[in-house]
Amino acid sequence: MKKKVSIIFWILIILFLAIQIYPVIWLFMASVKPSTELAVAPFALPKKATFDNYLSIFREGSIFRYMLNSLKITVISVLLIVFLSSTAGFALSKFKFRAAHPIYRFFTFGIMIPVQITLIPLFCFYSKMHLLNSAFSLILPQVGFALPLSVMMFYSFYDFVPNELIEAAIMDGCSTYKMFTSIVFPLAKNTVITVASMQSIFIWNDFIFGNTFISDNKAKTVALGLRDYVGAFGNVNWGMTFAAIAVTILPPMILYFALNKYVTAGMTLGSVKG
Repeated sequence: MKKKVSIIFWILIILFLAIQIYPVIWLFMASVKPSTELAVAPFALPKKATFDNYLSIFREGSIFRYMLNSLKITVISVLLIVFLSSTAGFALSKFKFRAAHPIYRFFTFGIMIPVQITLIPLFCFYSKMHLLNSAFSLILPQVGFALPLSVMMFYSFYDFVPNELIEAAIMDGCSTYKMFTSIVFPLAKNTVITVASMQSIFIWNDFIFGNTFISDNKAKTVALGLRDYVGAFGNVNWGMTFAAIAVTILPPMILYFALNKYVTAGMTLGSVKG
């Protein structure tokens, strides 16, 4: 009986992996097909692989500008998210003051706020402040909507840090700042990597904020730039489109697979508190 259950389990796992991996494999196969072959046999293996699609998007050059814009917004946003959520989570977890729990509940309430209801107020605010088509217009909402979950993750981790460790550091003459930077924050490596990698993937792939606040080609991000391959009357150069998508998904894929071990550890840490 156990053997049958094990076989069924592995069949389901393999089926699930196939469903998840097939679109990515198909994307890379489609990116090396000529457009004429894509139109005739989109799901078949390439008869003759060609890298003309990649050469075309590299010669065109705008994809690099879009990736650079996305990289700048992602790096600045992630640094702000990690800094703000790590310090806020520490203060709410370890500093005993009356408003700690209400403030923490205020952060958790932010998870329930849909992004869509903030678009019009933010657009009006940015328009009056002349901030449309700027990196700041994307960084501010990315940081704001990432903080609730990030603060919760750091808060959960800091609950595991013994109070005795903090008290011993203070008795040894450490200031609050030095105690946090030298002792507590280094212990949160897995949580830092989890928050940074998770949020960087979300920010890199963001479309809704960019589509609302960015109209200038020079300020476009990767998600917006992919629309450039849709021509007049909806005509699409599918070969170049798939090549551009393949290039733009490589950074988050590499980041995830490189940090997967730390992400798993950071995500499961809070589930064993007891």
